[in-house]
Amino acid sequence: MERYSLPDARFVTIGRHETGEKEQNLWWSGSGVRMKLACKRLDVEATSTAADHAQWLGVMVDGAPITRLPMIQGTHIYPLLVGLDDHCSHEITILRDTQPSYDESSPVVLNAVITDGTPEAPDARALMLEFIGDSLTVGEGTMGPYGEEQEWRMLFISHMPAFPTLVAEELKADKRVIALGGWGAARSWDNQKESRIGRIYGQLCDIIPGGQIAAPDDECPADAVVINLGTNDSAALAGLEADEVNPVRAELRTRAAELMEAVRARYPRAAIVWAYGLCGHAVEEILRGAVEDVRAKGDQNVHYLSLSDAATLGARMHPSREAHRQAAREIADELKKLLRLA
Repeated sequence: MERYSLPDARFVTIGRHETGEKEQNLWWSGSGVRMKLACKRLDVEATSTAADHAQWLGVMVDGAPITRLPMIQGTHIYPLLVGLDDHCSHEITILRDTQPSYDESSPVVLNAVITDGTPEAPDARALMLEFIGDSLTVGEGTMGPYGEEQEWRMLFISHMPAFPTLVAEELKADKRVIALGGWGAARSWDNQKESRIGRIYGQLCDIIPGGQIAAPDDECPADAVVINLGTNDSAALAGLEADEVNPVRAELRTRAAELMEAVRARYPRAAIVWAYGLCGHAVEEILRGAVEDVRAKGDQNVHYLSLSDAATLGARMHPSREAHRQAAREIADELKKLLRLA
């Protein structure tokens, strides 16, 4: 078994990250490393500082979820894959499967990959996709029993079956995710103005110490950005007094347009798709209006996509894995048209 310290050119970095770090820091859902490897065994040395919410690591083999395991505080070696045929080479991804949490004093860290195989750089992917969103984007409810399970725990959150992963694999694209459960385009589910993704979009990862710095300027430019926000804004609006509703609706339209403009400033050539639905369409008119506002200013490469309602719910009354597959099909079909993919 050989130990390969990270970063290493043979391991492609996935997700928003700093440049020049001495280890691989995983700030957001879906962030990690991708490699080509034939081996009998694969371990990883990783560090977690989460004091209450156990973070989870995920492993994908040739685009399919294979392993998911909880982390414990401190630095430990975790067995990821055991008993493989070392004559067969696979594309293997090691990723952070759960979203950032407020009890972390630093991000999840991949220190080294340990294996009896020889890692190689994987095939390059031609597309980069970015996903901005809330609990739907991070895959809350995709794990665990279907029904009204109400524990807010990382156990029930998994990025691997969520629509960003499915879309990226369908389009053979790399991806980057900036998403937090409960947050909105203008307000969180409990009506907090500060809990809006646009406020932190330009930062590395605002809620984890050390992440309150500007996002790196040398990020791979996105070919398309999918924004899935509005569900929590709808919940906030539902809790307002009647005389408060119209001003907050106007605020949502303004904040949604501001977020799209921030994305455009970062990625001048990207197709931007606001994909809303899955959990109702209560603020669809507002979000369509925000898209039209941006288009009226001359940006014709912003688009609105109305997603189908989730036919079934998973844990925590969130969309099921089947619902995520349906959303992924709709988003992938839209991106194929916009990016003129065969």
